Amino acid sequence: MPRPIERILSALDTIVQWLCVLALAAVTFAVSWQVITRYVTRDSASWTLEVAALAFVWLSMMAIALGVRQGRHMVLDIWEYVPERRWLRITITTVSSALVLATLVALTWFGVEALPSAMRRNMPGIDLPFGLVSLAVPVGSAIAAIFTIEAWWRLVRNPDPDADPLPSAVLFQSGEDTMVKGEI
Repeated sequence: MPRPIERILSALDTIVQWLCVLALAAVTFAVSWQVITRYVTRDSASWTLEVAALAFVWLSMMAIALGVRQGRHMVLDIWEYVPERRWLRITITTVSSALVLATLVALTWFGVEALPSAMRRNMPGIDLPFGLVSLAVPVGSAIAAIFTIEAWWRLVRNPDPDADPLPSAVLFQSGEDTMVKGEI
């Protein structure tokens, strides 16, 4: 992948990571504030539920994009440990990437189509358009689609037959023994 594109994708990854951190902090603060106000003043703050929901939706959609980029989301690992059949791994990854990409494009498309109607409704507790919640779906799906294309491109363009295709699945490795997720 050309160097400028790698820098842009790395910058996008960093931005998405910070959005996740901020969204998680917002969820934690809103829920904590609601609990504190409910038990201290016996009256919950009206805005906390909506802020927590808004931040949680954004956190979820951004985390999906990060999971796609790191290869920890939507993984089909039935053929991952067949290194002598690299062509099979590339074929299966291409098919699964195409299916994931089609799903993400559909989510982006329909998410954008739903925005005008969502923007006309307001969240009563914080008086912001409900479309801010709905906006997370097309934005997160579009970023995940970009990262899906990047992951596929890296596999097809620069295959490393000795590389472990799913390093996150290996829990323990020593000598001849390797323990993989899902094994007993």
